[in-house]
Amino acid sequence: MWRGRGAAGAALVAGLVWAVTAGVAAGTEGERVLREGEKLVFDVTWMGIKAGEATLEARGAVPLNGRQAYHLVTTAQSAPLISKFYRVDDRSDSYVAWGPLRSLRFDKQLREGRYRHNSRTVFDHEAKVATFRYLDFGPVPKGVTRLEEAERYTQYVQQEFPLSFGALDELSVLYFVRTLPLAEGRTITAKVFASRKNWDLEVKVLRRQSLDTVLGPKETFLVEPLLKYEGIFQQKGRVLVWLTQEPECIPVLMQSEVKIGSFVSTLTRREVGLPLAGSNGSGGRAP
Repeated sequence: MWRGRGAAGAALVAGLVWAVTAGVAAGTEGERVLREGEKLVFDVTWMGIKAGEATLEARGAVPLNGRQAYHLVTTAQSAPLISKFYRVDDRSDSYVAWGPLRSLRFDKQLREGRYRHNSRTVFDHEAKVATFRYLDFGPVPKGVTRLEEAERYTQYVQQEFPLSFGALDELSVLYFVRTLPLAEGRTITAKVFASRKNWDLEVKVLRRQSLDTVLGPKETFLVEPLLKYEGIFQQKGRVLVWLTQEPECIPVLMQSEVKIGSFVSTLTRREVGLPLAGSNGSGGRAP
């Protein structure tokens, strides 16, 4: 469970976010299968009740500290009924470099019930240092919701931590996994910096399965991410994700177990943009 949050809230966010961030794609090792402008929209339900909606977007290249970075965004919002007793309004922004894929910056803003969090992590791979800067909400009155107002009561705290060279953040690691080939029985690992520590993320490819989806009938891989850190998602029970076997392998269904029942996240819409650059890191669009 996230620090400062209840079990119901943590489970809700796990369902909202894992539906859109657990993509694993087939293709040649390191092949770019992502698309600039791709947006995935998911409905999240619990015991037949709509719990919320989540999105994942690849927004394309932006300038960052004198270089080109690809901007990835994920959001999660609770449905009106759920918001009456536990409101969720989260957003995470990841900025990554290609060739090889590695994180440059990760911004996170969480609003979950009374819990609030704002932070930025800057990745310096040459120095092997991650600089973590967060807003201390301890002195902020509970009724204050706007960030600009909160900054009147508190200040940012900055810390530095060792960084594994080439590490990814908790969102971009899933884009990395989408570029790797899948096979039943394969276990994929990646280095991640999250919760102020370096971790290894494991994703197990369990089996193939046919599904009816909003994209039509699809052959999918069933995968299971094994999380060892607190981040934009948290695994308290088992998390299962179904991904299409096309080169862009799209997450179409997710199930996240909780103490009572499970959250089910279903793809309801996909918007497609242009292919991103090839894996040579040139920064342009693929032909």
